[in-house]
Amino acid sequence: MQHRTALLLAALSVASSIEAPRSRTTALRAAAAPKTSPLPAVAAGGALDAGLAKRLEVGAVFALWYALNVYYNVLNKKVLKVVKLPWLVATAQLAVGGLYSLGVWAAGLRAGPADLGAAVKAALPIAAAHGAGQAATVVSLGAGAVSSTHVIKALEPLFSAAVNAGVNGEVLPLGVYASLLPVIGGVGGAVATDLSFNPLSFAAAMASNLCFAFRAVCSKNAMRAPGSVLTALGAPSLFGVVTLGALLLVAPVALALELPGLAGAVAGVASPGLAASLACSGLFHYLNNEVMYLALARVHPVTLAVGNTLKRVVVILAALVVFQEPMNLATAVGTAVAIAGVLLYSVLKQKLA
Repeated sequence: MQHRTALLLAALSVASSIEAPRSRTTALRAAAAPKTSPLPAVAAGGALDAGLAKRLEVGAVFALWYALNVYYNVLNKKVLKVVKLPWLVATAQLAVGGLYSLGVWAAGLRAGPADLGAAVKAALPIAAAHGAGQAATVVSLGAGAVSSTHVIKALEPLFSAAVNAGVNGEVLPLGVYASLLPVIGGVGGAVATDLSFNPLSFAAAMASNLCFAFRAVCSKNAMRAPGSVLTALGAPSLFGVVTLGALLLVAPVALALELPGLAGAVAGVASPGLAASLACSGLFHYLNNEVMYLALARVHPVTLAVGNTLKRVVVILAALVVFQEPMNLATAVGTAVAIAGVLLYSVLKQKLA
């Protein structure tokens, strides 16, 4: 219980830091407004209300993102315990998301691309990163404990910062990068003392960090690129296109790797709710990532990575409760240090960058 309390306190510290500097800046600007006329005061009040509404909107999007991710991870692990075919499970989840997107577009609930083929072709680099990241995540979750996977994936801000610098040439101050050292040290300490450590799970989680960092940065660039067929789609429809592209890329690999063993893997499986659980995991996976795209449209990619790390804390706590996964004191301390490092990184990123 003390280990979970430490993680929860660290998570609350990260959450309070994400928007705190912005709220202080808004308050100072409002206080500095001229008071000789009522109009500036009204304008300042309106700006303050708009800022509060923006923070509430971002908070609601992040809360929904966390809830969907917890449900997805729980269902996904339950499915993988029965069917040990992570590539086919990842493909099925992408297929459910693709069908959901096509259904929403066909029903007129959301505007889809005017030329679906052209949109998917334009999104193939993002789709490749998304498909590889999804497959790597499912492999990691299937091979090891849910909590262990998400401790390793706390390194995502490091990958996001590196990819953002490499792709966009955005170099942050040295102090911001130095603040990532506690994250690296904390994750390293947690992994080194993890009783359930699995090399395949570790390698796959690291690969997913890299893939999802590319996905976030390239998606943000695609939504800003003038003249691109992807620019006018909006974040949710862009993710639908990316999901369909990822399905086209991942399915052949999954079939080549695991189709020969499918019959043996499901033979004798007495789980009547397995198909429903797999379908629900795919739906929650899609909705979780669709909401992630809504968050990405509102925040910086590195801020998204920080929020993603906080989300991992929520998932770790849920896994400890649902699956009774072991976590010793050293692993809990390492995880808490990593979260504190993310807190430091987020504060310095907003103040110095």
